Amino acid sequence: MIFENLIKTNLRTQTYGRVIEYYQIINSTNKEAKALIKNNEANHGMLIISDNQKDGKGRSNNSWFMSPGKGLAMSLIHLKPLSFAKASLIPLAAGLAVAKSLENRGLNPKLKWPNDIFINNKKVGGILCESKIKDGRVDSFIIGIGMNVNESPVDFPDEIKNIATSLFIESGFSFQRELICAIITTYLERMIEDLGSVADLWLTYCNHLNKKVEFKYNNREHTGIFQGINKDGLALVLIDKKIAELPSIIIN
Repeated sequence: MIFENLIKTNLRTQTYGRVIEYYQIINSTNKEAKALIKNNEANHGMLIISDNQKDGKGRSNNSWFMSPGKGLAMSLIHLKPLSFAKASLIPLAAGLAVAKSLENRGLNPKLKWPNDIFINNKKVGGILCESKIKDGRVDSFIIGIGMNVNESPVDFPDEIKNIATSLFIESGFSFQRELICAIITTYLERMIEDLGSVADLWLTYCNHLNKKVEFKYNNREHTGIFQGINKDGLALVLIDKKIAELPSIIIN
């Protein structure tokens, strides 16, 4: 079980995480966030969190494994309109918030575009940002974060045991999930308040600069060489001898 009061006690934010919707079991925190926005029941900065996410998804609709009561599934709702250029930086800001939070706990995280968090070359978490466009601007967006926190090796399915890890596996210590959630939320609010520095800072955590990346864009599989991030948060990927500028955010 996750205790809302422990999250709020450790928050250092103005709005993010001040309203919490907790679910012991949920299909997807991002789906719940979408429903709350659609029904006009969401607040700016609202945090949706669950002990057991049954249908978590990553980018390109890939499934996300979560061990009930051990992992962290959270989504933050941002309801203040932004330009598309600024919104494109949000997934990078989310990655930085997670990376800095894990550094705060003594770990050495790395980021892989568009949405993966790694420790020692194994995936420990992922980010899924989804947005709505209205009147030429991003009207709202959802920042979904999934993290393996206290899983042991036996918790992972056989097909991902060699590529997945957790904070517990990497450190040898158990973590209070409420504290991890609060630290991520605090860093995230700070990062979004200072989007101008995000692109350059994100690259300092990147683990695949000038290396091959595989991703899905416009419902097609692509392979290219990751060249960096421009000032607007668009990934620069060399595909068929041409540089493509690709967003990290999903627009619905």
